[in-house]
Amino acid sequence: MKTIARRLLTPLLAALFVAGAAAAETPTPANRLVGHWSLVSVAIGGQKPYGADPQGSMFFDVAGHYAVVVIGVGGAGAIAYFGEYTLDEATGALSLHVDASNRAGAAGRDEKRLAQLDGDALTLRSARASGGLGGVTLVWKRAD
Repeated sequence: MKTIARRLLTPLLAALFVAGAAAAETPTPANRLVGHWSLVSVAIGGQKPYGADPQGSMFFDVAGHYAVVVIGVGGAGAIAYFGEYTLDEATGALSLHVDASNRAGAAGRDEKRLAQLDGDALTLRSARASGGLGGVTLVWKRAD
């Protein structure tokens, strides 16, 4: 009887394992963020302060942590910050909690971005800041 049960259960368990693995591999916006991203462009209020070939990297991990580094060019200063992120998959709203930054007063803030994934491209947009330079648009490409 045990042999019959093993013969029946082994293929069933194998099928369940394969189905579970396939479901886990289904790309969702949240798991598509995970990895290394390379900066393509930065626009702030219609200007390109980091020039035509900006240098930067952004990392997201599966545990909800991120890190961003953008190298300063010309008059634009370098930016580095890291913390935890969440993504509302229904709206594309990306929330970045800043644990630490090279910018004064940035630590402890929550930054909101609208994330749009298109293949290996990720566009992050912020809302227009009242009295500020205007909306920020960053375009990243998958680097890993």
